[in-house]
Amino acid sequence: MSAIDIQFWKIRKREGRKKPWELRWRINTGTYSLSFLTKALAQKFQSKLTRAAETVGEEWDLRTGQPLSWTRQQRTWFDHSCDVAAAEWDGAAAGSRRRLAESLTEITMNMLGDSPRARRTRPTDQVLRRALSQWAYRPGRIASEVVPDDIAAALAWLGDHTRPVAELADDEHLRALLAAIKKLQNGKQAAATTARTRRAILFKCLDRAVSAKLIALNPLSAIKTRRRHMDDAVSPVVVPTLAQTRRLLWAVRELRGHGQYRDRGPHLFALFCLIFYAGVRPSEGLHLKVEHCQLPMGGRWGSITLIGACPEVGELWTDDGERHDERGLKHRSRKTVRIVPIPPELVVILRGHLLTFPPAPDGRLFYDGPDRGKVPGGVYRSVWRRARKAALNPDEHVSEVARRPYDLRHANASMLIAAGVDTAEIARRLGHSIRTLLTTYAHWIKGGEDAANARIEAALSGETITDSALTCENGNDGPPTGQPDESGAA
Repeated sequence: MSAIDIQFWKIRKREGRKKPWELRWRINTGTYSLSFLTKALAQKFQSKLTRAAETVGEEWDLRTGQPLSWTRQQRTWFDHSCDVAAAEWDGAAAGSRRRLAESLTEITMNMLGDSPRARRTRPTDQVLRRALSQWAYRPGRIASEVVPDDIAAALAWLGDHTRPVAELADDEHLRALLAAIKKLQNGKQAAATTARTRRAILFKCLDRAVSAKLIALNPLSAIKTRRRHMDDAVSPVVVPTLAQTRRLLWAVRELRGHGQYRDRGPHLFALFCLIFYAGVRPSEGLHLKVEHCQLPMGGRWGSITLIGACPEVGELWTDDGERHDERGLKHRSRKTVRIVPIPPELVVILRGHLLTFPPAPDGRLFYDGPDRGKVPGGVYRSVWRRARKAALNPDEHVSEVARRPYDLRHANASMLIAAGVDTAEIARRLGHSIRTLLTTYAHWIKGGEDAANARIEAALSGETITDSALTCENGNDGPPTGQPDESGAA
């Protein structure tokens, strides 16, 4: 609204108060007051209000009785980032929500005030990070749960001691923030993907600040940083050979646990086989149900139909409070499916698995515990570590080979490439684009290189290029080249 009537009462002194001088004013029917340390400060603030009231088109905030532009300039980064987290929550995948919270936490930790009072009352970094990532950037949690005292104190401190958003309109402050969020907590350089994610989320926050009229333009658009090289290719040193893979899978099948978890190894053996023989992601394999498996008899090829995945992201980030997020295939719509042919060897393994371990009530092939819940990531990774120690020799065990179950998927891709399977078909089976396949598994795509080398060797040996081919007499298809002929004439 535009102020059409502003009136001031006489500045009064209220004895016994820390800030004794009180300024009172009225805008239309609303009354407001602020206290100051000295009368001169109160008079200065009154003059600012008067000048603002004379500005044509100035909008006023009826909650504070001050110009709306002042409120925008004072908007703190903490309050603004909480608004961004709330706006991005609905409809986002659980993993995206967690990445947003983690990135906002790192950005906010570099937007903290450093006044003497702020430094004196500042909670520890550990408490601040927990308050940000698990409470402030988890919309709705503060209102629905009892907030621990240390977290409540940290949230109150953050509300009072983060710098204003408007400060990032200054090039120097913004560049300093960009440099800070490229580093990890230990001071080392963050991975290129991490730095890129944080910058993208900062850009989104600044875009929203423009929409809220906190700043005029998004200043990040004008800052060009040198693009760090991002090598997405899988290192060959992590990919097990076929012999190593068979040893690892056998070791998983032979593992034994204790009590009700005695058969974890044999139960998860089929999961690891599925990752290797079909190239599925672990989260896709854990989501597989019996009705999506075609397992014919007689040594024939079968198929599995992948309709989704259940990555483990934590109960804070899912809509239903479960640790696993039920979602569609990676980078695909919820309706997209992927049909993957599976070799007879895997068909036999899956049929044997279903005979030994009947599916869960909802049809899932893999589960854990007496309630047949989803397999926690820590469980299958622990089984893999034990199998790796049992299957590999000392030199192999200390190397990077097959450190993660995911490396079995890389082994599948390298096997298909070595077998000469069409690139488009490999990409389809893995759920990649062709471009991603080529950049991820470039080390194994060498068919064209071998053919080119053979032609070059033939050329150098003189089998396709003769001495006479270099003379001017062989000029039927063009002008003489200037090379001497056999008689020595040019």
